[in-house]
Amino acid sequence: MAIADGISIIRDSQIHPLTIQNSIQDPNLAGYLNTWQPTSYRQSKSFPAFMYTSEEVYQLERSLFFGKTWIYVGHISQLNGANSYFTTSIAEMPLLIVMDRQGILRAFHNVCPHRAAPVAVGSGQCNRFICPYHAWTFDLEGNLRGVPNFEAYEDFHAAEHNLNAVHVDRWGPFIFVNAAAECEPLAAQLNELPDLFNAYRLDEWKRVHSMDYYTDTNWKLYVENNAENYHEPIVHKSSYSTNEVSWNNSYDLIQCEARHYYYLQHTPHPTSSSEQASGDAAIAHGFKPELIQSDLPEHLMAGSSIMSFWPNFAWIACPESIIVYTIDPQGAGRTRIRWEWLVPNTEAAQAPENLERLISLYDRVQQEDMDLLPLVQKGVASPGYVAGPFSPSREVGVHRFQELLMEHLSGRR
Repeated sequence: MAIADGISIIRDSQIHPLTIQNSIQDPNLAGYLNTWQPTSYRQSKSFPAFMYTSEEVYQLERSLFFGKTWIYVGHISQLNGANSYFTTSIAEMPLLIVMDRQGILRAFHNVCPHRAAPVAVGSGQCNRFICPYHAWTFDLEGNLRGVPNFEAYEDFHAAEHNLNAVHVDRWGPFIFVNAAAECEPLAAQLNELPDLFNAYRLDEWKRVHSMDYYTDTNWKLYVENNAENYHEPIVHKSSYSTNEVSWNNSYDLIQCEARHYYYLQHTPHPTSSSEQASGDAAIAHGFKPELIQSDLPEHLMAGSSIMSFWPNFAWIACPESIIVYTIDPQGAGRTRIRWEWLVPNTEAAQAPENLERLISLYDRVQQEDMDLLPLVQKGVASPGYVAGPFSPSREVGVHRFQELLMEHLSGRR
């Protein structure tokens, strides 16, 4: 088994983690995996440098983390009803997401079982997929239906060469896949998250914009940056000073927790006595009523949330917008992050002046992180890097993320 083999990597993910570990070339990595033990966040330190720079670590993550957990792949609005599809790639795993003729959601490795070409490109509507390499043809259920020039092949069975399916499920409009041969349901990994946020009525929000950002940064550094609030008043000091974004105007009141497979941060919106006297909850919390999701319960109206759901899904959510993250590792030192802007499905919320405001504001917030994180990547790769401790009150999410990753890589999960 070659860990760096991109085509066999997901098949290899079914091998026991300890078998994969036995092939590790770096003795420092092998020793770290063999001796790692969970430690209280009040005593833990961050990863050693090779966890952010090693190609061997990255390939292990593809096999044992991205290949065996539920990962976010896209929004349901990227499909257009029956006979529609879109393609994507997460951690260099090409995927094909399909709504078949009966409206059933399906997902496949976007890899032809003949010679590994993609069977679909982009997105759209179709009745079948025709491989652009040798014209093998598949229906929307993934069954092989056409094979040119194979009449003389002995004992050929089409059913043995169907598209390789992967598990697929949804949380509201959010589509997740799991490439493991067997896995627990998405609901088990989500745990109580849907119950915490179902009152948002996530299916009603309109996806209005998306943007891909690329950074010369290991994907874990991006996730970790999103799983702590220690940096917010420093890196995002421009928006802190003006109270432009709802999640960073009450730093001392932030509440955060890291449980199961998620990190959750809640920031209350400030109110003034004059606003509270109006009796209007939206006005009291600084929102224009026509721009927010209607009939939200007070606990969602009163604050914003930053959430990270391991390994690659996150959001910034408040009554007027939800910014959804797709985190896509593209190598040990390269990451693509797709941001999607969701707003309430109202004319006012989707008006150009409101969208321009939200897109510009959050793009600036993202760019502030994009400017810093490549410098952090250079820092961990330098001789001067020493793993530092976690802030017990501000970096509990980073600790939980690293703990989950190591549980997978060390064979404990």
